[in-house]
Amino acid sequence: MRFYINSFMSLARLISVVASIYGTLAGTSAYAIPSEPRKSVLPSSEPKSPEKSANIEFRKGIEAQLKGKNDLAQSHYLAALKRDAKFAPALIGLADIALRQGNRSQAETYLKQADAAAPKAAEVHLAWGRFYLGTKQFEQAEASFKLARDLNPKAVPPLLELGDLYLRDTSRRSDAADSFAAAVALEPGNKFAVYSYGVASAMLGRRDDALKAFEKAAELAPRDPAPLRAAGRLYLEAGDTDKALKSFDLGLKRQPNFVPLMLDRSDALARQGKWPEAIRQLNDALRVAPKSSEVRVKLGDAYQSTQQWDKARAAYTKAIELNDKNPLAYNNLAWMMVQQGVTPEKAVEAAKKAVSLAPDSAPFLDTLGWAQRAAGDLPAAAESLQRATKIEPNSSEFQLHYGIILLDLKRTADAREALNRAIDPHSPKTTDEAKKLLRTLQAN
Repeated sequence: MRFYINSFMSLARLISVVASIYGTLAGTSAYAIPSEPRKSVLPSSEPKSPEKSANIEFRKGIEAQLKGKNDLAQSHYLAALKRDAKFAPALIGLADIALRQGNRSQAETYLKQADAAAPKAAEVHLAWGRFYLGTKQFEQAEASFKLARDLNPKAVPPLLELGDLYLRDTSRRSDAADSFAAAVALEPGNKFAVYSYGVASAMLGRRDDALKAFEKAAELAPRDPAPLRAAGRLYLEAGDTDKALKSFDLGLKRQPNFVPLMLDRSDALARQGKWPEAIRQLNDALRVAPKSSEVRVKLGDAYQSTQQWDKARAAYTKAIELNDKNPLAYNNLAWMMVQQGVTPEKAVEAAKKAVSLAPDSAPFLDTLGWAQRAAGDLPAAAESLQRATKIEPNSSEFQLHYGIILLDLKRTADAREALNRAIDPHSPKTTDEAKKLLRTLQAN
């Protein structure tokens, strides 16, 4: 299962990190991460200093940027620099805006000026880390975040940034959890740190730790549905649909029109076989987001599962109309046509479109192979399923499908190997089918 930091949690997290980069303003925003007082080599805002006027302009810039008014923010940062040409916070602010505008060279210039003005400021190196992250220079980003952490060991933002960076690499999820845990140790009441620790724990399969973290994050962020959604998805993954629904319902009380939660709730209802309720939930989501291709696909899936073929086809077609780059819409339309046993050529066409949009998706290749089999093109089907099993060799379902096609091609030895690979105690239905086919081979 993939977890995402979403809804208001992501927005607040983003804003808080932006604010915390500019150390002189930490804590002035409702979104800012609470931080302990710390020494900074950045210019202070003492009344007697000429930096006071620069700091005033800087504050105005931050307030404008938090409202998404980047042009206004930029003008305030420039005004701050007119009052103090070496005012590092304003330089960092300008670098951030330049990077968001895609002007990397200008962002780098501003950061070099900030570095020259305050080379030992953790905030400067945190900004460098974000710059490198934006330019996909991950090793440099890690080094900058670590330097920011070392320069200010009591600062939480570098730990959060390191954790997020490590989550990008599946081999470093443990490092991510450690980084987030260190942030929680510094500030147990930091909702972003707690939530992120839950995300990392979930990715590591530490379900109990993740659930505890999400529960705590839900307390710390009483208006945000994201922690409840994450907990619900964990319960859903574990097959506990009742607890999943409870979490989703609590989340929807916080934000009734939060579409991702509505979709998750429909999934839980579908798992319970409550299709009419699931379809009602999806139609509620559709009223909130009528132009959402994702909602249309989900609705198509529900109609397909209840064999309401015409409604399913209409939903998938509308999803494609809304977003012709949505591979799932093409894939699920293709699978429906295969299940119906009609128009296999059109199923192949739709499945090929899905694969062209997501060429490394094993499920889409599986659908394509099954559609090609229905259309009578067994060599192409075998090639598609072989690709799918190479991408996800541990998928019992894909190995079974590959084995069946190899049987169709009379490649008995290869089929036997694939069917043996399909045997998996965690997939009893697929295992039963594979064993049945193997017994047939043995008898013959």
